[in-house]
Amino acid sequence: MPITFIDIERQKSWRIVLLFGLLIIIYFIIIFAIYASFYQIFSLGFFSLQSILKSTSQISIIFFFSSFIASMHYYLAASNAVAFIRKSTGATEPDKDDGVHRQLINIIDEIYLASGRKTKIHGLVIPTLSMNALSAVDMRGNSVIAVTEGLLSRVTRPQLETVVAHEAYHILSGDCLETTVAASLFGIPSSVIEKISSASEGRVWLSPAFLVAMVLVKISYLLNMFISREREYRADAGAVRMTRNPLALAEVLYLLSRHWKGAGHIGAGLEMLCIMNTSESSLDESEEWFADLMSTHPPVQRRIRLLLQMAHASISELKKQTKEAAAGEIDPAPEKTFYALDNRYQWQGPFSMTELAVLPWLTADTWTSNNGNAVLQALQIPSLDIVLRQRFADDARTQSDCLCPSCRYPLVPVLYEKAKIYQCRFCGGSLVNDARLPRIIVRKDIKYSERIRALSRITLSENQEKMLARNKNKAEKINNDLLCCPKCKSRMTRTFYSMAYLIELDRCSSCGVSWFDNDELEMLQCMIDNKMASESSPVYTEPPPLDKDSVPGIPEG
Repeated sequence: MPITFIDIERQKSWRIVLLFGLLIIIYFIIIFAIYASFYQIFSLGFFSLQSILKSTSQISIIFFFSSFIASMHYYLAASNAVAFIRKSTGATEPDKDDGVHRQLINIIDEIYLASGRKTKIHGLVIPTLSMNALSAVDMRGNSVIAVTEGLLSRVTRPQLETVVAHEAYHILSGDCLETTVAASLFGIPSSVIEKISSASEGRVWLSPAFLVAMVLVKISYLLNMFISREREYRADAGAVRMTRNPLALAEVLYLLSRHWKGAGHIGAGLEMLCIMNTSESSLDESEEWFADLMSTHPPVQRRIRLLLQMAHASISELKKQTKEAAAGEIDPAPEKTFYALDNRYQWQGPFSMTELAVLPWLTADTWTSNNGNAVLQALQIPSLDIVLRQRFADDARTQSDCLCPSCRYPLVPVLYEKAKIYQCRFCGGSLVNDARLPRIIVRKDIKYSERIRALSRITLSENQEKMLARNKNKAEKINNDLLCCPKCKSRMTRTFYSMAYLIELDRCSSCGVSWFDNDELEMLQCMIDNKMASESSPVYTEPPPLDKDSVPGIPEG
């Protein structure tokens, strides 16, 4: 990213003062209504509302309490806005051991240098498969840019640079402070109530405290008129000035418009902080005066059109490039001609040479066959012999103190989908930190083999039957031989990943890790990818289910 210039604008503070005044008015109305109700009840109706309004002392007391409570609300919300937003979205620090997360850290550092080291910005990752990003600043000077796991995993580095530059411009120009204050005063309570109501199936609305808070929720929608749409245009232009790449930003906005943007995970009250609204709204694509008044984000099509004009490109070219990029995201599968005899003395395959070389259970004594020809041990194949020698040398240096819960072989740290996991070289099982599972699932670097696709369909069908059997006889003991956690040595729980994706795994809730047997992690990815593909494309059809006998085996010579 080239070091470029950016003018640090000073935003006027009148809107923040106006927000504080609005907060005082809201609390004044609420306290006045409560006071008038009690006054009417305990005076047995002898005093009217007019008597309260004519009393300067009573109005002054109500105003004093309203100002005090509003000041406390303002201070606590505006000073801790970043912490509240982080807790609300579940955002975490980027994992330095993760290649994709390191890329985000590096880009934020580059932005820091490009801005003349004016403001230190911290990066966060929101653990959701949706695609969005947001920025926030609080009164204590904390500045953050939070990017969802789905966006990190689906965009290229130049595209991610433009997203970070867009959000950084909000922070550097000063307009992020007023939106963060607005979100912290009204939007965050809105998001909290939204999530609590969903969890309690609506019973929370019976509480008087939440009825009062509901007033704040409704007011948060009116705050949209204070948040100008022009700030998004300015941030787009600022991102182009920093990155010199308007086409990359247009590509990102186009991708965002076609994917889930976080509705349900990122609260509705935080939409004003995001690069694009999390929920779909007809106002967002309208350019009329009412939309300008009530919507915080301009029409995405107009934003894309302006960026394409800067890049001297057309929308048809953008769609073509996006389609080609999506088709090129997955490396073409090489020719698969190799088979290998696993530890259970069953032939597995077909594999390409690369897939065969990285099989966790492959050893020097493993029997292999090339397209049904002569059966040889792995050490007799020169290219595999070199790989095995290097692998065993690496294992001796990097093996951990954790032992495989199945075969008691030392686990080895490896990178899987650019995330660090621990793998058993003998049985092929994998130990995965639960916090890293969402980012692993959303990433996909190679095409799934037909064997994995077949196994995922078979496993899903079998586990559906197993689930029905468990429901019929709940008293029956399900897990007879529970595995021990490689870290704390306590018994793990045998369970499904979720009710939608019935892949069995062993989970240790104390350590926050899950154990996947050989191929289970890749099968889980395959199931989720098939589900997402079927939902985004109505013409997609699943291949017919296969029997176990149809899983490819070694052909006859």
